[in-house]
Amino acid sequence: MEFFYVILLSLLSIAVLFILAKLMGYRQISELSFFDYIIGITIGSVAAEMATNIDIEWWKGVTAMTIYAVIGILLSFLSQKSIKARKFISGQPIILVERGKIIKENMKKAKIEIDDLLTSARSNGYFDLSDIDYAIMETTGKISFLPVPLKRQLNPKDFNFAPVREGLYINVIIDGKIMENDLKNANMTKKELERQVKAQNKKIENIMLATVDANKQLTIFEG
Repeated sequence: MEFFYVILLSLLSIAVLFILAKLMGYRQISELSFFDYIIGITIGSVAAEMATNIDIEWWKGVTAMTIYAVIGILLSFLSQKSIKARKFISGQPIILVERGKIIKENMKKAKIEIDDLLTSARSNGYFDLSDIDYAIMETTGKISFLPVPLKRQLNPKDFNFAPVREGLYINVIIDGKIMENDLKNANMTKKELERQVKAQNKKIENIMLATVDANKQLTIFEG
């Protein structure tokens, strides 16, 4: 009996986590603030405790998770509406390197050592600190780097060249099946698709993936 009760509680906790995650919104782990991260861990811990501890009434766990989620949503709402609240809740970016000079006071404020800075720099492809013009610790804890002008990557603007806008690529065929809704979003008819497939001497059922760009150019990947 206890075995099935644990299964039921596990399914309930997963359902509640799914709903709360939907309400709190989609964000990558790297985009979470420290407080968001703590709330996420706490909600997960409560869900695990609710699923495995049969002595705890299920509604208590659901209530606790909901309270944490509501607090997270309210803080997110306040951050969107007030710059002061956003700075208080999420903090502010901290400049660690300015014009090639390491700011010791800000390093202490960010609570990171020079080794941490060097590690992050190497992870971003900078093995020499003299190549870095600015380094900024974001509110997520990630460090962003701006290289000195001579070390930055070239782009088409440097050559006075304007590349053609390709737009988004839309998947119109997946695993040999035509994606009807995506085909409509690409402003392409089924006949146009079939004509392009035929022009490339391919068969739809043999195509693993086919994409269409903004110019209705079809790219085919066979399995």
